[in-house]
Amino acid sequence: MNDNLSEFELRVAGRPVPEIWDRIRRYCGLPWSGGPAETWAYRYYDVIETDQSVVGAVDVLAAGVLHPGLSRADLSFFHEHSQRLNAWVAEIPAEVTLRDADEDLIGHLELLASWPGAPSLSLMTKVLHRKRPQLIPLVDRHIVDCYRPLTGERSAPAAWPGLLRGLRDDLGELNALLLAMVNIELEKELGRGLTHTRLLDIAVWMGSRG
Repeated sequence: MNDNLSEFELRVAGRPVPEIWDRIRRYCGLPWSGGPAETWAYRYYDVIETDQSVVGAVDVLAAGVLHPGLSRADLSFFHEHSQRLNAWVAEIPAEVTLRDADEDLIGHLELLASWPGAPSLSLMTKVLHRKRPQLIPLVDRHIVDCYRPLTGERSAPAAWPGLLRGLRDDLGELNALLLAMVNIELEKELGRGLTHTRLLDIAVWMGSRG
């Protein structure tokens, strides 16, 4: 374990997020300062390969690991709206990052919160993050609560515009350097890293695990 990384703090929504190296190692199934390797959703969500141009059944099933309780209505939506979802994804350049997203692209992402007939925004982001993992952040209660001082909102749809901009700011230079250092270590041990968008999400979410 890289002891140097344990000295750094991620800053999210203006506040420090401590122990990010431990949190990320633990989530990714690596030994951490609190004990041996554990199994979380990393093996069943992040490692599962995907075709970035097509929203498919594997993406919905993988998202179910993070979003238990998929309903028949949820499954029907992703099947019946697959062409519209694929067209929406196709409008986004594959390599663009949230850090570099302009306001036009942010506006495109905002549409997810008002998609007619869609399931929860949380599930939408967990499925579509797999299509554009550098750009589309995952939304859950912990992220919404973390950014509430900035957004002033308790619900994910209402918070979404502010979340996108807050996360974009938090993926800037200082955090970007720290997350790049984390990825260097992950690549040594796992042979792969994670996008900065996903690393930030894991660091916040794992803070609720105790």
